[in-house]
Amino acid sequence: MLPIGARLIIFAAISTLVAALTTPVSADAATTLYVDSNNNACSDQGPGTGAQPFCSIIQGAKVVLAGQTLQVASGTYGGPVNVTHSGTSGAPITITAAPGATPTVTGSGAGFQISSQSYVVINGFTITGTTGNGISVSGGSNITISRNTVTKAGQRASGKIAAGIKLAGTTDSLVSQNVSNDNSDHGFFLAANTTRITVSNNRATLNANGYQRNANGIDVIGPANSIINNVTYENEDSGIQFYTGGDNNLAAGNVSYNNGDHGIDDLNVTGGRLIGNTIYRNCTTGINVEGASGNYTIANNIAFDNAVYPAYKGISCSRRAGNIGVWDSAPNGTVANHNQVWLTKSGKMYVWAGNTYNTLPSLQSATGQENRGIYADPAFVSPGTWNLQLLAGSPAIDSANSGVSGQQTIDVLGNPRVDDPGVANTGAGPRAYDDRGAYERQAGPPPPVPPTAALSLTPSSGTAPLNLTADASGSTPGDNPISSYRFDFGDGTTVGPQSSPSAAHTFANPGTYTVTVTVTDTAGNAGVSSRSATALPSHTPPSPSLTLTPSSGTAPLNVTADASASTPGDSPISSYRFDFGDGTIVGPQAGSTATHVYGSAGSFTVTVTVTDTAGQTGSTSKGVTVSGGGGTELVGNPGFETGTTGWKAIPTGSATLSTVSGGHSGSFAGELQNVTTGAISCTLNDSPNWALTTQSGTLTASAWVRASTAGQTIKLKLTEYVGSTNVGSASATLTLGTAWQLISVPYTVTSPGSTVDFLLYTSSNPPGQCFQADDLSLLRNATLTAGSTANAVR
Repeated sequence: MLPIGARLIIFAAISTLVAALTTPVSADAATTLYVDSNNNACSDQGPGTGAQPFCSIIQGAKVVLAGQTLQVASGTYGGPVNVTHSGTSGAPITITAAPGATPTVTGSGAGFQISSQSYVVINGFTITGTTGNGISVSGGSNITISRNTVTKAGQRASGKIAAGIKLAGTTDSLVSQNVSNDNSDHGFFLAANTTRITVSNNRATLNANGYQRNANGIDVIGPANSIINNVTYENEDSGIQFYTGGDNNLAAGNVSYNNGDHGIDDLNVTGGRLIGNTIYRNCTTGINVEGASGNYTIANNIAFDNAVYPAYKGISCSRRAGNIGVWDSAPNGTVANHNQVWLTKSGKMYVWAGNTYNTLPSLQSATGQENRGIYADPAFVSPGTWNLQLLAGSPAIDSANSGVSGQQTIDVLGNPRVDDPGVANTGAGPRAYDDRGAYERQAGPPPPVPPTAALSLTPSSGTAPLNLTADASGSTPGDNPISSYRFDFGDGTTVGPQSSPSAAHTFANPGTYTVTVTVTDTAGNAGVSSRSATALPSHTPPSPSLTLTPSSGTAPLNVTADASASTPGDSPISSYRFDFGDGTIVGPQAGSTATHVYGSAGSFTVTVTVTDTAGQTGSTSKGVTVSGGGGTELVGNPGFETGTTGWKAIPTGSATLSTVSGGHSGSFAGELQNVTTGAISCTLNDSPNWALTTQSGTLTASAWVRASTAGQTIKLKLTEYVGSTNVGSASATLTLGTAWQLISVPYTVTSPGSTVDFLLYTSSNPPGQCFQADDLSLLRNATLTAGSTANAVR
């Protein structure tokens, strides 16, 4: 979705400045160096001439000097690009896209990094998919960042976020006509001690941390900066934010709408000027000044329908409200006048010192503010499609104060201030005909509403060659029907204009590409939308290795699976997952080994899956043969196929035992349930005991177990008694999951002729199911003689 305000007109003053900075200062051929990775003659050890250009921007940025221009041809280039020299006031260093070229920078770290350098221009690049800030400037002065598109910087995870364009400790610089969208932190970030920066005619949208509401379109912490004629919308936090340290800043002529917090937010800052902005349908207070802020000038703004609609993506809006809100100590020294507010549904029109004023006279009487304020519908052209220009007859026309400090002489579209001859001039200052808000209505009929373009990519990433479908069927018409769609896939391939809203394309080479659709209506009006597609290089996956020790034996068989001899491919190995072939899975885990006990005879396939940090996998398998070992199975009802004979639940009356369908190997399993209203321990006990009289040898108990809720610890225990005296025991524990798992414990008889008690139990079970058990086994390796000795239940 591209709003009318996003179609920024490159007006003469900014264009002249940028053109001057991107033109070499002399006609000497040595003032221009070249980068072209697609030129077969390119070499990073060469001279960087047109005949033998550099292959990488990284190399070009190392050698470019004051007065030189580094021109970059189309292609995808790795970063970070570190600018290692400074220019001078008359001879800047210019790194720019070649005429007509669309170079892309991606990779680890920042896309461009400028540290303690001055008089540097970065112009005309697409920076995408960087792990650090798209463009990062620290220290230095007189930096110009213009006409770049920065997207998908960082990751939406704690500790991995990155801003689109960030300046820190930098002075006297220009950030103009850039697009910063879909980054994991602020679109534009002026950090502490960054001062005298002009941020003008940029667009910031869809920037979000993802895990917390914190990313702004433009975030300012440094003092004395100018934020002018920008469009910010659908950012996770505020459109524009000034926080502690951001004193004496100017925000003028900006359009800010549908953001997850405020349109413009000011917290603990003083001396700010908020002049002639259009603030519409933001989640909370449209223009917000709060905390220890003060000494503000708020004038000529339009704030409409703020804090009465939910923000995009369902962000909660239950915070401070009002079209304009001046809270806490912020009224101290603050002056508000010539602002226009309106609501189309119930809400807070204006808040001053925490008090709500839904009529203009009540505000004026109580506060002395807004003696030239307006409470009226500003009459936008098409607020539903975010066209916030003014219709003829709007009360905002010819009613602003042109004399207030910070009022702009041109609007957000680059239009001059003009006098509407059909409207009486009720404004103030040297021009009594300036319009309120960011748009100046021009003579003649209002501009037509263009179509709103929407674009989705399926898939948006994958291994090259990447077959992709671009779909613009979600686009909506403006004043006229849509007639055609044109797709630019960012690699030199275009499709259309055509009547179909979709087009297919194959990206043969790895890289990140900006796919753009231009939607045109029958009157020739156009809307544009862009999305990024990433074709990943093919990777060599890890090569798995697996050894089993032992690979055969009698049950119970303890097997160690070892994948430590696995080797990585292009990326380091990150995890191992072991499938033991009997329903038991261990991992994914960092460790390269896992152990497992096979409690019953059979042939099993063990598989290890090795995964690297790029998500590539490799698997290999080997077999295990488990024999019965000639032992004798003492359990007569191991699978509850004949009811619950031979088993009982303890404590009697509090825990019950029943059969349920869905067993591990047969039709049924045993289920213990807590039938009380409090937490109890649940025990499954053999009754009468399966081993009543023992001889020397080994007994091995095992069971398959699961629970409806994972996390409980279960214990399997064998206890040997001579009479009522406990002469020995062995136990094993397991954390229950919702899938079947095997638990097993061996025990060597110490007093032949004794009794062995078999029990399986959990503690602190809430009301409901305790656990399920199936395929229980008590295997002896020597002949046991049946007897009738009673077993004391413990």
